[in-house]
Amino acid sequence: MKLVIIQVGKTDRGFLSDGLARYYARIKKMIGLEVITIGAGRVASMPAESVIKDEGMKIAERLKPGDYVIALDEKGEQMSSRELASFMREKMNRAPKRIVFIIGGAWGLDAELKRRSDKVISLSQMTFPHQLVRLLFSEQLYRAMTIIKGIPYHHD
Repeated sequence: MKLVIIQVGKTDRGFLSDGLARYYARIKKMIGLEVITIGAGRVASMPAESVIKDEGMKIAERLKPGDYVIALDEKGEQMSSRELASFMREKMNRAPKRIVFIIGGAWGLDAELKRRSDKVISLSQMTFPHQLVRLLFSEQLYRAMTIIKGIPYHHD
């Protein structure tokens, strides 16, 4: 069992990179984690729709048969931290080889990729920069794993 995060574009802010490294290291102590970064489209020279399609195709190329795919999108289902942990526990017990989380780029995710996903979740109804979403989600992923493993971190 492995968790995979597919994200679009580099993390170019030091404080975000530091936070991500911290949470990724903590997660890796509990479960296998792979982070895949694909190149972002050339936003300035392409219409947004083309960028989204291009990024969607690059992401789709990284998916494998049997993956359980979860797209992060502001219009997805919202869950509490405990609900995310419960959901993940259930999926982990069904033993897919990989649970794949997809975090899109600046323009979001391709509609076809969202349809192809097994689930679409949202961190909030608010809009966040895609690089900040990485940090927020990594903390929630860590929190979910501590709940699953019974490690004191989350307080209701």
